[in-house]
Amino acid sequence: MKRKTAKGVSLALGLALFATACGGDDGGDGSEGASGEDIVIGVAGARVGAIANVGEGVGEAVTDWFEMVNANGGINGRKVKIEEIETKYEVPPALEAFARFQQSNAVLVAVEGTATSDALTPVSEQSKIPIMFPGQGNLETVDGEAFPYAFPAGPLYAHQATAMVQQQVEELGTDISIGCVAWEPPPGREYCAGVKDATDDLGAEFAGEVVIPAAAADLDAQVRDTVALDADVVLHAAIFGQAVLLLKGLCDQAPDLPVGAWHWAITQNEIKGAGAECMEGKFGTSMSTLPSDDPEAVQMLRDYWEESGTDPNPVLDENSLYGNGLYIAVVIEEAIRQALEIVGDDGEVTGEVMKQALESIEDYEGYGVTCPITITEKDHSGNRALNIYQIRDGGWDRIGECVTGPPVTDEPDVS
Repeated sequence: MKRKTAKGVSLALGLALFATACGGDDGGDGSEGASGEDIVIGVAGARVGAIANVGEGVGEAVTDWFEMVNANGGINGRKVKIEEIETKYEVPPALEAFARFQQSNAVLVAVEGTATSDALTPVSEQSKIPIMFPGQGNLETVDGEAFPYAFPAGPLYAHQATAMVQQQVEELGTDISIGCVAWEPPPGREYCAGVKDATDDLGAEFAGEVVIPAAAADLDAQVRDTVALDADVVLHAAIFGQAVLLLKGLCDQAPDLPVGAWHWAITQNEIKGAGAECMEGKFGTSMSTLPSDDPEAVQMLRDYWEESGTDPNPVLDENSLYGNGLYIAVVIEEAIRQALEIVGDDGEVTGEVMKQALESIEDYEGYGVTCPITITEKDHSGNRALNIYQIRDGGWDRIGECVTGPPVTDEPDVS
């Protein structure tokens, strides 16, 4: 059988747009879920627009995983319905999508992109439907008491940065200087702040920061400024087309400079855009064990496809982005298992139950996809550990496993 086609926004703005999208039908309480019926999970998709390659990789992985889970009887006999609604990584469509998830009795919503997770944080708390956004989001959301329904459930941008510095210092020693190139919006600046924190903490030298304007289409000046840092290593938080321009420029002007990236910029997109020769030796973080390492979760999917006579999903070959989607999928599955432990296999699963379930996850390794995850009522991060991969011969070699960097200065105290 062939494969089928398958707090940056204010509370006032978020609630106003959310109320408009809802039409005021049910008083804003979306915590009711099905009892003994399918468990509905929303995915605020982003297959169109600025982060389309991320949206496709994540969306396909989540869909594939729960198709397999349902084909094998569901979770404790309960089927999982994945409802993906396109948002184009824009705030108004994301708020409208959330309202539709509420009407569908969704008990958790997976969100792609920091702008949308920021916008949905206040409305998730109002509706008591958790949102989950591993690998992205603002650092303050690790504080479960301040943001009770927002779950990063994985390492944020600053954690990626500190892990990269940790790995470089372990490999090269402290007698190095590390520069950082930041995408101008908060995620990029937060990443470079993490680089500075870690270099200071570990005794290396911070060579300085170069900032890429959010909509810049020409990075010649930023490339020159980066080379002028005269750093031994450069880490960057550029995305998509800008990442390709930065990498090509650095390959041209400083071909021997070691360059590392956050996990949105060590993908097939960069290999194809900057070229395999340019990308050779580049390195970056991944919150997941990549599909190319064939973790148990990928073996399970391949077995399922073979047994069902379905072609493997070609998006799996996108590797890091599909891997991030698998991370999200297996954490959702574990949260549902914990929820059914709380209410019983035929019990009513609600958003409030899912919050409690997420906060019950302990030392979970997600079929080999995740570094150990523990989420508590106070700490919604789950973990701060990253795998680090280097491009060698056009493939990904893991050079650091579950690396955790030093504490981040601005991170809330959730101990």
